[in-house]
Formats: sequence, structure tokens, C-alpha cells
Amino acid sequence: MAVQRYQVDLEEMDLALRRLYGVIRRLEEAESKARYETGLARDSLGTGFDEAYEFFAGQASVKTHLEDVATHLRALAEELTRKLKWTRDAYEDAEY
Repeated sequence: MAVQRYQVDLEEMDLALRRLYGVIRRLEEAESKARYETGLARDSLGTGFDEAYEFFAGQASVKTHLEDVATHLRALAEELTRKLKWTRDAYEDAEY
């Protein structure tokens, strides 16, 4: 039985890495916007009534959730990038 060999296209892996770096950059921007550009001033809806405080608390909760999601997705993309880079380098080393 003949040994079956697979060939890996390193250029496609490079393309995937470039795309992942772009995804990470966009996730960093989303994370920054979620953290710094989605805030609501405490008195922006007025003061002295419960609904304003409830709305502000709800908005703060959503803001925190958005930050957490963006942070988690960025970390996931960074881990995938590290693993893909390691795999790509291993294939390149195996060719030589």
C-alpha cells in the first residue's frame, strides 16, 4: 500500500493569518468602542425618578456584556492566530 502524502498550501495559510490579524484589529476597535463610546451619563435622562436609574443600570449591564463578548472574541481570535502560525511554521520547516 502506497503512503499517501498531503501537500499544504502555505500561501493560503498566510492569507488566513492576514485575515485573522484583520479580525483581531476590528475586534480591538469594537472592544474599545464598547468600553469608551457606549456610556450613558447618569443624568442624561433626568434625575429623581426610578425609571431613569433602572434604565441606566440596564444600559451599564449591557455595556459590560458587550465589553466581555468583544474581549472573549478577541482572545479566541488571538489563540487561533497563534495556533495557525505555529502550524504554518511547522509545515514550512517540514518542507526543508
